[in-house]
Amino acid sequence: MNWIDSHCHINDEAFKDDLDEVLDRMLENDVTKAMIISSFTDDFKYGLTIKKEGIDFKHSLGIYPGDVDKVSEEDIQRYFELMKSAECDCVGEIGLDYYYGKDNKERQKEIFERQCIFAREINKKVIVHSRDAVQDTYDILKKTGVKGIMHCYSDSKEMAKEFVKLGFYISISGTCTFKNAKEPLEVVKSIPIDRLLIETDCPYLTPVPYRGKRNEPSYVIYTGRKITETLGMDIEEFKEQLNKNYSEFFN
Repeated sequence: MNWIDSHCHINDEAFKDDLDEVLDRMLENDVTKAMIISSFTDDFKYGLTIKKEGIDFKHSLGIYPGDVDKVSEEDIQRYFELMKSAECDCVGEIGLDYYYGKDNKERQKEIFERQCIFAREINKKVIVHSRDAVQDTYDILKKTGVKGIMHCYSDSKEMAKEFVKLGFYISISGTCTFKNAKEPLEVVKSIPIDRLLIETDCPYLTPVPYRGKRNEPSYVIYTGRKITETLGMDIEEFKEQLNKNYSEFFN
């Protein structure tokens, strides 16, 4: 059974010199399903050109919270047109980031909510980024009624349960392999296994044993192994569950 990377940025410049080798390593490690996440329209169009026999790529596009002050109304409409396209499987990553954006919270909330409403209108799910903004994130998701994935989840197990009630999957990144990473593993143990996904968020958040180096989709196996260890699950059984979750997410 194959592994899945539910959130990667292999359309990033970090992979411009060795993308073919990165894709080869995905196949070598049985990472045969992945979602390419784009924050810019050009990146999205480039992501669509990334293909490899044996790998099934999904694609998502959204206005990242760190970019909300840079987009004009014309830009937003350009995003919306691409989000509507058949090539775009999800809307994201979108959301709120109060760690880096303390001074433009209202603008972030406005753009986040607009994208959620639009995703609902076009019947697509959302990929949500939330940092130091869990209550506002929850309130907007509940208000708009969208469903999707809480990407790189880093909040409490109590809030994870609340997001699951809203119809969200919880995606865990390589941070769960870090020495003092107790909370992500508590989250893993506290939510239903059929609401769990894993991701790399590459080129960021590289798991142990490659922490400090560029991340890539093939490293998702270390996140998966850590979670199976934590849950006391057989790896093949866990991979089968991941595939089922990923498939049901898109259905």
